[in-house]
Amino acid sequence: MLTKRELSVKYLFQFMIIVCFVFLGELCEFLIPLPIAGSIYGLLLLFIALCTHIIKLEWVADVADWFHSIMALFFVAPAVAIIDIWPEISGIWYYLVLLLVVAYFVTMVITGKTADFFLERGKNKK
Repeated sequence: MLTKRELSVKYLFQFMIIVCFVFLGELCEFLIPLPIAGSIYGLLLLFIALCTHIIKLEWVADVADWFHSIMALFFVAPAVAIIDIWPEISGIWYYLVLLLVVAYFVTMVITGKTADFFLERGKNKK
């Protein structure tokens, strides 16, 4: 059983690893002339580091689980904004919902087709 101090250091260490990848992602956004957000670069770099075992999963797992558990909190502000502008969108809300559903399915199909393409391409190279 870890003491409170050891637990704090463990969480701080895990948080700092994630912060380092966020910083690296922002640096990539600054250096690479592509319209990709730094957070995407950071996630991609962290994913690569985890897949190549440069970073061990247990080094970031607890803090990543905590971030995942509070993620819903980040959706409170958009929900409040929708409530705030409800008088303006009350006549067209069903069009907005339909648009979101169509966009969701288009994204799902394109993602699936892209994954199929790369899986087939990988099989053909072997």
